[in-house]
Amino acid sequence: MIKELNYREAKGSVNIPSSKSYAHRALIALSLSKGKGTVYNVDLSADIMATLKCLEDLGVDFFVKEKDVIIDATCFGQRRDRVLKPDESGSTLRFFIPITLLFDEVYEIRGSTSLLQRPLTVYEEMFKDLDIMIYRDSLESIVLKGKLEPGSFTLRGDISSQFVSGMLFVLPLLNGDSTLTVTGDFQSQSYVEMTVKVMEDFGVSVSREGNTYFVSGNQVYVPRDYAVEGDYSQAAFFFAAGAIAGHTEVTGLNHASIQGDMEILKILEKMGAKVQMTENGYEVERSEIRALDIDISNTPDLAPILGVLLSLSDGTGKLLNCDRLKFKESDRVQSTIELIRSLGGEAREEGDAIVIDGRESLRGGYVHAYNDHRIVMAAAVASLRCTEPVKIEGFEAVKKSYPEFFSDFEKIVR
Repeated sequence: MIKELNYREAKGSVNIPSSKSYAHRALIALSLSKGKGTVYNVDLSADIMATLKCLEDLGVDFFVKEKDVIIDATCFGQRRDRVLKPDESGSTLRFFIPITLLFDEVYEIRGSTSLLQRPLTVYEEMFKDLDIMIYRDSLESIVLKGKLEPGSFTLRGDISSQFVSGMLFVLPLLNGDSTLTVTGDFQSQSYVEMTVKVMEDFGVSVSREGNTYFVSGNQVYVPRDYAVEGDYSQAAFFFAAGAIAGHTEVTGLNHASIQGDMEILKILEKMGAKVQMTENGYEVERSEIRALDIDISNTPDLAPILGVLLSLSDGTGKLLNCDRLKFKESDRVQSTIELIRSLGGEAREEGDAIVIDGRESLRGGYVHAYNDHRIVMAAAVASLRCTEPVKIEGFEAVKKSYPEFFSDFEKIVR
């Protein structure tokens, strides 16, 4: 499906959806408590529904009332289906692999071919020395068998922090103490900090020294109600729209958040954008923005919209440490470069960087979304500074994380 956009100004306010990352974690932590509670302010994107369906297959009952998810996890572990289906959610896949290892049973995980092509080597390398079997049954299926026992675990941190979070969720439930040491370049640490924060909110403690986590066993997740804060990853697109095309206000945000993608505000200020804190969020106003070199190792989800900002800046800038972008919903090195080029800009890959030459405006044209929600949203924002209409093929990919994106976007553009 193709969506055509032909707007030139952004002006207005958007109440941003809840954090997908926090929602995943809160729903899992509440379910691991084997109790009852409500997770408030949950936007039911495709990824969140994938997590809820996997929890349901593990015995969790849930009921959705508007944006609140009521959980009854008293039967958690009494599985309803030995086949879990994470759809296209990388977080769901990597979080649930260790969760299945709480039970010494055979589980199959089925997902899209594109999902299961994303790296699982971190788990595969760690499990090979344990009595745990993990193998790929087909391009769309992984089979798991084994029971995770307490011990000292080592895993790589250079591919995705989701592996670290997945292990941390289950280690407190084992019948002894464990350590988890992250080796190599520890990427996206803020997401692990988010995991630990949610675990602590549900009564479980984790300590850290350097890149080693110490987790006492025999802990219990305590059921409670939990409210999910707004999502800075999604807010970034509306901040960028204000910076390049008018004046936007984004509400529903926690000023004291530990979300790594809150870094977008500092980046925009360094680029020269006008950023102002409000009572419930931030305002961003158009200004001339200058190119920067931006390290995205801890904020990979910002890469497409940062690429758009650099393409409309004064000078030449780089997105640095981009290797991990190749294992997202698309190869985001290539899809980000192609997004900019298809709109008439200049971008190229140099080593592990994307180099982008800025200009006053882009031409517009046809954009292929590569089934990547963040490429779609970045293209929509870029359209505000294009001299010709922008046509996005595959725009429906936004359902993965932000089904109401175009409804919200079209409220503030003209």
